[in-house]
Amino acid sequence: MRLSNVITIAKYILLSSRAWIYTALGFTLMFPVLWLVLLRIVGNPHYVDYFIVGTVVNTSFLIPFIGTAQDMAYFRRGSSIYSLLYSNGADHWDIAIGYIIQGMIYSVPSIIALLLFSMLIMGTYYGALQLAITVAVAMLIALSSALLGYALGVGVRNYRVVNQVSQVIPWPLLLLAPVYYPITVLPTALRYVSLALPTTYMAFAINGALVLDFNELFIGLLGVFVYSLASILIARRAIIRGEVNG
Repeated sequence: MRLSNVITIAKYILLSSRAWIYTALGFTLMFPVLWLVLLRIVGNPHYVDYFIVGTVVNTSFLIPFIGTAQDMAYFRRGSSIYSLLYSNGADHWDIAIGYIIQGMIYSVPSIIALLLFSMLIMGTYYGALQLAITVAVAMLIALSSALLGYALGVGVRNYRVVNQVSQVIPWPLLLLAPVYYPITVLPTALRYVSLALPTTYMAFAINGALVLDFNELFIGLLGVFVYSLASILIARRAIIRGEVNG
């Protein structure tokens, strides 16, 4: 891996994806903000904090996973972009890290803006420390999700299958986990199910950061760490498989 290759690839993908900036803003900012407005109007007022948590988890988990999986599948199987980058001296790690860096460049401003809009819409206030920790946790979630999306995108040979699977997988993880509501409202059986889902710990970590509950934050970060480690190992296997099989 060469740093110069990584930077060049990140710049290339940023410049080549400029035409999609409005779509990116729609998915990462406009739709989440509209969802918050809807929840503010019709949602249970006791769950306002959880609405913010759920929206942040949704944005930092869903968008990087789906976007990375579909882009990398198209780069690798549906176009000559991946082959072009590889034939010009970039290895698989250069491409993976370069792509993920440009994804993080898009994600940071979106998450910060989303938190500010959340305070405005929901009428809540968070201090600088709470926002800083929340953004850091959200970026860790986005990074891990992008790695898992990369593994799916390059690991499955049929990119049409990737496009479908990447849109199906996240929704059970978001709907079955206590993301938009506290875990205490779930029936006992579903609580055990939710504790096996990484999105539950993402919600714990984000909520712990927003309310400065360091015990909940620690539990959430442990779960996110396991998810991150799994994502790294799966992405590494996909990269090694690509190096062997081309």
